[in-house]
Amino acid sequence: MQRPTRYLGREINAVLKDPRAVALRVALLFPDLYEVGMSHQGLGLLYGILNREPRIWAERAYAPAPDLESELRARRQPLASLESGTPLGDFDLLGVSLQYELGYTNLLNMLDLSGVPMLAADRDATHPAVIGGGPVCFNPEPVAPFFDAFVLGDGEEVILEVAAVVSAWKARRGSRQELWQALEELDGVYVPALFQMEFDAVGALQGITPRGPRSLVKKRFLDDLNRIPVSAFPLVPSCQIIHDRLNVEISRGCTHGCRYCQAGMIYRPVRERDPAAALAWVEEALAATGFEEVSLLTLSVGDYRPLAGLLKGLMDRLSPARVALSLPSLRADTLSPEMMEQIQRVRRTGLTLAPEAGSARLRQVINKNLSEDAIMASAQRAFAAGWQLLKLYFMIGLPSETPEDREAIPALARQILAAAPRGSRPRLNVSLSSFIPKPHTPFQWERQEDLEECRRRLHGVKDRLRQKNMQSKWNAAAQTWLEGVFSRGDRRLAPVLMEAHRLGCRLDAWSEHMRVEPWREAFHTAGVDPDFYLRERRLDEVLPWDHIDCGVSREFLLEERARAAQGLETPDCRQAGCQDCGVCDHERLDLRLEEARDLPTPAPRPHQPAEPEPQRYRLTYAKLDEARWLGHLELVGALYRSLRRSGLPLSFSAGFHPLPRVSFHGALAVGMESLAEVMDVELTAPVPEAELVTVLNRVLPPGVKILEARRLARRQAAPGREGAVYEVESPEPLFTPQAAADFLAQEEFLVTRRRPGKEDQRLDLRGLVAGLTVLDPGHLSLDLRQQDKGNLKVTEALAAIFALDDDQARDLRIVKIKSI
Repeated sequence: MQRPTRYLGREINAVLKDPRAVALRVALLFPDLYEVGMSHQGLGLLYGILNREPRIWAERAYAPAPDLESELRARRQPLASLESGTPLGDFDLLGVSLQYELGYTNLLNMLDLSGVPMLAADRDATHPAVIGGGPVCFNPEPVAPFFDAFVLGDGEEVILEVAAVVSAWKARRGSRQELWQALEELDGVYVPALFQMEFDAVGALQGITPRGPRSLVKKRFLDDLNRIPVSAFPLVPSCQIIHDRLNVEISRGCTHGCRYCQAGMIYRPVRERDPAAALAWVEEALAATGFEEVSLLTLSVGDYRPLAGLLKGLMDRLSPARVALSLPSLRADTLSPEMMEQIQRVRRTGLTLAPEAGSARLRQVINKNLSEDAIMASAQRAFAAGWQLLKLYFMIGLPSETPEDREAIPALARQILAAAPRGSRPRLNVSLSSFIPKPHTPFQWERQEDLEECRRRLHGVKDRLRQKNMQSKWNAAAQTWLEGVFSRGDRRLAPVLMEAHRLGCRLDAWSEHMRVEPWREAFHTAGVDPDFYLRERRLDEVLPWDHIDCGVSREFLLEERARAAQGLETPDCRQAGCQDCGVCDHERLDLRLEEARDLPTPAPRPHQPAEPEPQRYRLTYAKLDEARWLGHLELVGALYRSLRRSGLPLSFSAGFHPLPRVSFHGALAVGMESLAEVMDVELTAPVPEAELVTVLNRVLPPGVKILEARRLARRQAAPGREGAVYEVESPEPLFTPQAAADFLAQEEFLVTRRRPGKEDQRLDLRGLVAGLTVLDPGHLSLDLRQQDKGNLKVTEALAAIFALDDDQARDLRIVKIKSI
């Protein structure tokens, strides 16, 4: 199985409870792979809020990769939670994070693998409640038949209310209808079964009829980010994930008003977090996690008022610990020299500029109030400060786009590249995406280009970006097409999703898994024309999301659409005052901005010599049980973070990416256990050996344990160069003394080692085996030596000696006892 660490579930800070001591079991589902879901801030936020309640236990599940799905189906095993291994169908509540439309079939697959009926109408009181949340819930109609309810808006404001309703429903063993009626009474909760969609003969939506007391469902707002505390014990992933760092949300919402941007509309108004609280949280969370990078999360980090003070306060604390800081959502015109100076105190993380359109005319149409002079000035400052790599984001297919607008994209990229100082080696990573009209934006009525036209435009721009020092990435046109269909879709698309799932469509956000033809077949079978959903919408047309209120008024969206047609910009309400978008009532709900201010300086650190005498220790450690599934690089990452959590006086490497000075001796194969792994650690001050063992064992991941620490007076050769002794256990009787004796009696025992992509290799196995003792039919001891080249794995050696097939070799439990 590829990356088994996706499914271990014993991460640092994972919450384990006694299921008999809780009243409500919740599984938080992210319908994509672990490395994507673990990067998402919202799921972790809800995980912390729910698990603070003694009577609630929230666990997690992510979409399985194809290899695990095949294994589950072959063994007829249900998909289960990571923390306890409980089948998802046994939970009381499944909370689903819906971040993008291309995860819809992943969700259906998770329900199918769990034995939970896909359609809400087919579930009874024995099945869990299925409730969704996230940005796509502002038009959830394509997946409405699969959900009992959706949460609109800020989940932390309503999640405990939802939990209380589900808990009460479970206690009284109510009907599904009673669950729906109770959920609809909550502000910000949409129950699709209580709304009737009416279509005409050609499939156009004609009306939305409420079956309950509400005809409009309003978004739930959290008025103050400081009101609900965030857990300072975020999960630390078992393997490398997409955004593998400590994320702190410093503000929510954006007031720039880019007309294509759904997030800028549905997350209004801007609410900033207290910088002192953010700083204190980062310090506490780093101590609990050991991350080597902190990222400030918001839609536009440069707009955060207290940014300068927060940056200095953070870097005063992060720099001595060799922790880097990244700003992933930085507008070019907010990039100041002072900000650059702070960021690069540890290392230069990536800088992103997002012009979105190549020409000034088109930037005015989309209300990207960013001049070419501002873009160039920011790029020049970045290059002058020592950055050599910049990331640029552009969008293709925007309303009113012309060929000249597309030609302006590579022209602007080349101009930025030319802004670097002479003698430097600048590089650009240019990301291209295609425009998708999103609900609740001024462009929600616009036409989206069809698949072929989208592909033509995308490749036309991409081909012009081919030059030295410039690398381009892009979203596949097929993914854009599919997302566009579902983003403005209606309930007629639910049968399409079910058929696509039946045809094997999974993980469509991953280009290696996206297949267009099964989707075409699914649309055809369901009798739905996908391009019907790409068309321009009439202004008097009923839209599938008209019964959902994100706070921004229809009148404001129409006015912004008209201003786009005239090429008129709309100013930021932070600077120009309220623009009457409809979100703020200027009483309970309003812009909540923090004042710019300096933050307290950290306590002075004990004086240390510029180059302290290195203190080297050799650590022998065990890697057992679930830790055996950690690959070598995953183990290295876990140990680095454990060392950072320990508080020990670590010595760090120099250079671009400082790391704790650790030497690892040998790489253990995935799935193999060991009582004899060795690493050397360098500290800046002496620590008693027994204390070193105790401190590290408090912070190591499950299955990893320090057995011995020994101080080294000088550098010593790596152990285990000659080989190792292994104890092997088989779940079935496979080992016979006769087979071992026959092998040991040979002077030469040639085996063929298969090497994918290379020629097969003939090796003498007998010369590598120094000892082989069969203890009983299920246990043996093996002394396997190694040479400079031409070695065999333990499984390969035993398969050859005892004629094991691949399945038998894979099921062996192998423990390295000592190195030689």
